[in-house]
Amino acid sequence: MPFFLIYSILFLVDFQYGNGQRFIGKSCKIFYDISPTNVICDVTSGEQWCLDSFRELMNGTKKSYLGDDQFTLEIECHGGGNISIRQPIKLPGMTSLTVRNCYITDYYDYDFSPEVLSIESVLQKLKFTNCKIEYSHLVHVKHIRKNFRKLLTHEKCQISNTLRTFIFQNSSLNFIERSERFSIANKSEEYYRNELKRHERCAHNNLKYIEMSSLDRYTAEIRINELLQNGIFNSLNVINLTNNNLARTPSSLFTYSMYETVDRLEQIDLSRNKIEDISFIYIPIMFNSHLNVDLSKNVITEISNQDMKKLKALKRNTVNIRENPLICTCNQKSFYEFIAEINDKNWRQYTYLKTMQCIDQESKRNLKNISEYSYERMCKKTESLVGAREGIFERNKYSILAFLLVLLAILVTCLLFKYKSRIAQLYRVKTSIQCHCPDNPKHYDAFISYSSSDERWVYDVLFKRLQSLLPDASLCLHHKDFIPGACIAENIINSVENSRFTLLVLSSNFIESEWCQLEFQKAFHQTLKHRRHLLVLLIEDIDFSLLDYDLRFFLQTYTYLKYSDKMFWQKLTATLQISTKSNKISHSHNPVFKQLLQ
Repeated sequence: MPFFLIYSILFLVDFQYGNGQRFIGKSCKIFYDISPTNVICDVTSGEQWCLDSFRELMNGTKKSYLGDDQFTLEIECHGGGNISIRQPIKLPGMTSLTVRNCYITDYYDYDFSPEVLSIESVLQKLKFTNCKIEYSHLVHVKHIRKNFRKLLTHEKCQISNTLRTFIFQNSSLNFIERSERFSIANKSEEYYRNELKRHERCAHNNLKYIEMSSLDRYTAEIRINELLQNGIFNSLNVINLTNNNLARTPSSLFTYSMYETVDRLEQIDLSRNKIEDISFIYIPIMFNSHLNVDLSKNVITEISNQDMKKLKALKRNTVNIRENPLICTCNQKSFYEFIAEINDKNWRQYTYLKTMQCIDQESKRNLKNISEYSYERMCKKTESLVGAREGIFERNKYSILAFLLVLLAILVTCLLFKYKSRIAQLYRVKTSIQCHCPDNPKHYDAFISYSSSDERWVYDVLFKRLQSLLPDASLCLHHKDFIPGACIAENIINSVENSRFTLLVLSSNFIESEWCQLEFQKAFHQTLKHRRHLLVLLIEDIDFSLLDYDLRFFLQTYTYLKYSDKMFWQKLTATLQISTKSNKISHSHNPVFKQLLQ
């Protein structure tokens, strides 16, 4: 930092105004009459506030104006102000950080300088309200790669172990990556994240309150899943996910794994979302805490008999369904019986249900108290109608069944008549290509499909070994069997069709080759016609998620051979059963090659 800038900042630090207040820097002021001491920074449009610079400033002034006292820091932006905050978030003596209305950069960057690592964190509360955090996959991966070892040692959890309250409210990530580069960066980031996860889970021993509210559904699910799936929360009391437009609960909630990591959880707030039922709720019997699940102001219209069994099984725990648009239907007999059982001794936590209202099923408008709903009176008429319908069906079931069978026969006849030519064509194709019969011999025993980058292994290892093990085998290779002057695609198609098998040498090089993909598609088509045509030889470990759909489907459906298998050569030679000489034809008798040569 230039000397004149430091001098001017120190000059501003010395300026006092009013009682119990003092400037620190251009935009920040200290309030001494609040305990703990409060530092407030106002960042205006076009101004850039930086946590690193503020830390340098505080190192020179904190002793003079704050001593060893702790303080809270509030940053509020006006008119689109920008601030820079790098991880880890540390300032000497700072117990709380609140950021409002700011555009935040560098949040996924790291500063592991000795100066920062020497600071003992006392941060207890971290709150972001109405903020946008700039996010780039490429930049994030770059920072993780650069600081990977220090992340494993110091800050792989991102949230300080001293933190008690974490609030992310009405905020979002601002993605600045172009779509074509996004997927590449995402794979690299996933690799490093998985490496971090292999180490011990983050122990958030002091975290009591987590709030992620007023977010979009995607952001809320991603952030809470990342936090809960990678941490242990010995003191966590509240998870607040209100007003996130959730139609379903995040996958990390109400799972056995969650209850293994939360010992003292008392409340999960899912109010003001779009959840339609309570079937997702699961609380194990061995969970010792009293849990309150808040589902008020959702879109629950019915408590089914199955849901009611689950609700009763929760016993000492409570599910709050206030202010949901319940409909009084005849499918909730157990629910009405449950409300009748509620009194000062039984189910006291659900006393509020007696005063709740539901929409009348018939009028769809009128509201009535659920406790006044008479199942016997309102549903008797419905049950009698259902019984009458069942009696009519029972008396005439054989006539109805005969009518349905006649109707089905007429429908099948019409379809056969309409598509008779297509059915005949499919039958001819099916009967003509079932197998490689003696009257339909192949010129080669196997066509070897491979990437040019794997050429050396194919020639020096695969080809020579097969020749020694199967001296009578006829193998088709690019360099020696492709017809000169013919189109590459035509050569590929003819080689596949004129071979009993296609040996596909699968590697990372193969995946990147367009010609190899064409060879696979043709061989895959042959496999669909002839059950055992394509043999995949996996010569190295690859990520199956990088494969296209057909190749991934083939590997999941058919058996393939791994080069690392000790029985690789025995299995391969056993599969390549050599045809008799009468089943083979020479080049000169092959009509396809004759046509190509002409």
